[in-house]
Amino acid sequence: MNVQASGDSHSPHSSISIIRADIDRAGDVLKLLREAAMWMESKGIKQWSPTQFNELDIAGYFMDRHVYMALDGENVAGMFTLQFSDPQYWGPRNDEAYAYLHRLAVAEPYRGAGLGRQLLMYAADLAQELGYKSLRFDTLASNIKLNRFYQGLGFHYMGINDVGGGRLVNLYEHFKKSADSDELLLRYFAEADFDSVKSWSISPEFLKQWAGPSLSFPLVDKQLKEYMNGANDTGQSTILIYSAVHKETQQVVGHLSLAGIDRVNGSARIGRVVVDPQYQGRGFGQRMIQEVLRIGFDSLGLHRLSLGAFAFNTAALKCYEASGFVREGIQREAALFGEQYVDCIEMSLLDREWRGI
Repeated sequence: MNVQASGDSHSPHSSISIIRADIDRAGDVLKLLREAAMWMESKGIKQWSPTQFNELDIAGYFMDRHVYMALDGENVAGMFTLQFSDPQYWGPRNDEAYAYLHRLAVAEPYRGAGLGRQLLMYAADLAQELGYKSLRFDTLASNIKLNRFYQGLGFHYMGINDVGGGRLVNLYEHFKKSADSDELLLRYFAEADFDSVKSWSISPEFLKQWAGPSLSFPLVDKQLKEYMNGANDTGQSTILIYSAVHKETQQVVGHLSLAGIDRVNGSARIGRVVVDPQYQGRGFGQRMIQEVLRIGFDSLGLHRLSLGAFAFNTAALKCYEASGFVREGIQREAALFGEQYVDCIEMSLLDREWRGI
């Protein structure tokens, strides 16, 4: 199978071939992994160390997993491995019906040309061709940029695991492609999304409707940077902030957060839910809620999720009730809109209720 390079100036050739390598390539693998580890160290990324790779361990790769190499003629452009059980990283979630990717690396001359993305998507397709349910992999929980990249490719966050020494990794899985042309994905909110969110906040009243009193009109970058401060480190943060992206067009169409994450009591609060006005009425709000419920209950293992909606926002209330939320109370006259105080409807959903839907 061939993977076409992206045409970036770093890619001197137009085509990369991917092969399953044999042990004769062990020296190439060792060289590439050590070079990649040195590059990570130079960037302050504490993922691999050059000293962790040695000839004996590399030889073992060819016995307990599949090793794949990306070749540009005779030059090694990149690699990855597939194994078919991974209890070290997936713990009780380990399932031999899945393929597990490790050691994804791209050689220095080919970085920035999109080869890493192409190898990842190739591996996802290959896993299914080999008869496995899908592809799984892990990455450091603290590497927010890389986590956002994987989420943007449509990989779904499945949980977090401590693999020893306080080293936390996020777990990802590739879900099978849907025929739904309006499929959404959630990825971490980024500064590149600021303009979208600001453009939706067309009035003080609408901003208060979706953001409450925490953000003020007019919405500016400084507020959003403060809002993001400390967010999206799954192992540490008490708030995860997401953009909803239309998978087909890659357009940002919505926003929400999962805040007040209490890992001891297993609770969190969904908030700041907003859909781009031009995309409203297409069911995106409910799709966003369904995915954040999966993250909260299935991936984070929470017990209770709550949210609130102003009484006049009947569309939001219907969306939340359709997703299984139960009304549990009213904050009477909780906010002032114009000259009128309005109630806020409090709602919640428990994990056992969600699993029974």
